[in-house]
Amino acid sequence: MMHLSSRLPLKAIVYFEAVARLRTLTRASEELSVSSSAISQQIKLLENSLGIALFRRVKRNLVLTEDGERLFKATSEALSIIRRTERQISRRMQQRPLMVRVAPSFGTLWLTKRLPDFIRANPDIDIRVDATSELTDFDKEQVDIEIRYGRETIDRQSSQLLVEDTVLPLCNQEIYSHFAYRDPAEVLQSISLIQSVKSDVSWERWMVENGLNVDNAARIQQFDRSAMAIFMAQEGLGVTLESTTLTHDAIVDGSLRPLFPMLKPVRNASYWMICPSHHLSRRPVHEFRAWLLEEVARDKAALTELQDQMFRIHTLE
Repeated sequence: MMHLSSRLPLKAIVYFEAVARLRTLTRASEELSVSSSAISQQIKLLENSLGIALFRRVKRNLVLTEDGERLFKATSEALSIIRRTERQISRRMQQRPLMVRVAPSFGTLWLTKRLPDFIRANPDIDIRVDATSELTDFDKEQVDIEIRYGRETIDRQSSQLLVEDTVLPLCNQEIYSHFAYRDPAEVLQSISLIQSVKSDVSWERWMVENGLNVDNAARIQQFDRSAMAIFMAQEGLGVTLESTTLTHDAIVDGSLRPLFPMLKPVRNASYWMICPSHHLSRRPVHEFRAWLLEEVARDKAALTELQDQMFRIHTLE
C-alpha cells in the first residue's frame, strides 16, 4: 500500500512526471536541463519516500509500475493545472496597467509634463500614476515602479539613484534685476525666503556650504509642497531654495532664474527609482524604466548647458 509522506520531495515529483511522460531519462534530461544522474537520484529519493517502485526496466526501456501509473496520472493532472494557472497569471500580469507611484511634487512638476511623450510612443500600454509620499510595500501592493524622494529609507537591493539633484536660490526676473548684483549676505537679510518644508536642503545648509554668515536672515515662508514654493517665487513673493529638477521647465522658460549664479548649489541625492528586478520581466515596466532614465539624462545635459549660459550672461551684465 502506498503511504504518502507529508513532506514529499516536490522536485522529485516534477522529475518523475517528465520521465513518465517522455519515457526516457535522456529526453527528460534535455527538457529539464539537468543531468540524467540528477534525475535518477530524485526518482530514487521519491521511491524511498513512498516505499514503492515506480519504474521497472524492460529491455532497456523504463516502464511504469501499477503504482507508478497511478502517481503519474495524479502528478500529470496536478502539474497541468499548475502550468495552466501560471500562464493565466502571466497573461494577466502582462495585460494589467502599468502602475507607477511617484513623489507628489516630482509627479506634478516633472513627470506629468513629460508623460504624454511616453504615452504617445506606447499606445498599447495603459498607465496609472499614484502621487503620494507613502512608501510602497511591493510584496503587498500592485505597484510596478516607484519614484521616491529622500535619502534614508531606500531599499538598496531594488533601488537606483535617478537624480543627484542640485538645489539653489531661484527667483523671477524682477527680483533678479533688483538683487542679483548685491552682496548675498545683505540680500538674505532683506528679501523674503521661501522653502518647502519637505525639502532635504535647508537655507541654513545652503548658507553654510557657501560660507555665508547671516545673523539676521529674513523670515522663511514655508509651504507644504515644492510646487507651492515654486509658484510663490514665480509670482515675485521672494526667493525659493529649490531643486533644479523640479524647476527645470521654469528655468528653461525664464519664469525662474538662479539669484546667485556665482555661488555653488547644494548637491543632494534626491530621487530614487525603486523597481524590484523581477518586475522588469513585464515589458511595460522595462519600457517605462528605460524611457525614464533617458529623460533624466536629457534634462541633466540641457540644464547644465543652460546654467553655464546663465553664468556667462551674469558675468557680462
